[in-house]
Amino acid sequence: MSINKTQIVEGLNQIWGKWSHFGSELNEDQWQTSSRLPGWTVKDNLSHIVGGEYMLSGRKLPEAEISAEHVKNPVGEANEKALHSFREKQGNEVLTLFNEITAERFQVLSEMSEEEFQAVGWTPAGEAPYGRFMQIRVYDAWLHMQDCREPLGLPGDEDGLPAEIAIDEVSSAAGYIVGKKGGAPEGSRVQILISGPVERTLRVEVKEGRASLVETFDEDPTSTLTLSSLDFTALTGGRDDSTMYIEDGRVVLGGDLEVARRIAENLAYTI
Repeated sequence: MSINKTQIVEGLNQIWGKWSHFGSELNEDQWQTSSRLPGWTVKDNLSHIVGGEYMLSGRKLPEAEISAEHVKNPVGEANEKALHSFREKQGNEVLTLFNEITAERFQVLSEMSEEEFQAVGWTPAGEAPYGRFMQIRVYDAWLHMQDCREPLGLPGDEDGLPAEIAIDEVSSAAGYIVGKKGGAPEGSRVQILISGPVERTLRVEVKEGRASLVETFDEDPTSTLTLSSLDFTALTGGRDDSTMYIEDGRVVLGGDLEVARRIAENLAYTI
């Protein structure tokens, strides 16, 4: 995966700016509205982003005993600890902290050398360049904004650089989704057509037991899925059950329908 420092840092700058503008127009009732994520309010989504940037900047978050039904793993527990730190604050107070830490982080990232940005270390996707971690941060911030916009009935920011980076991040997992999660058999040629607002055509071929992204197929695809970029990120992020998307036509299946449906029902891969 190519890591473009200029593009990724600008993507972060843009999505942080979009969050700042979005948050500045919310009242406290809106901040307390439940988001698409179980147990998380709109404010909690922003608190989560602030907490992540605090940790990346080396700031300590208070320890907290966490007990919640939706916490399934250690990453989820760490997220809840970040939320706990800001639970007593008003939404506009969290937004102020967000603006402060993201301004600081943007300066740090802008001044970071190419060597530092490409240095390999721990990321949520395993050992990878630091820049890949920042790409995931763009995806995370953009997806959480959509988690908030939808229940508030305030659509927006569905395309543009942050959305493009988010789709690129999810697309990099297409082989895993099709092969490991979806169980596509040997010889499968699976095409996922993302119809917009961000458009992509993902082609995954299963060959010698391995599912890999390819540029083209030698023959027609054996199974196809067609859906919007918003639905693609919602389903790969585990925000909704894909069954209703298939039934109401938001996800259109083609070719070998058994394989296509199995892939569609197992798109969720994030933790």
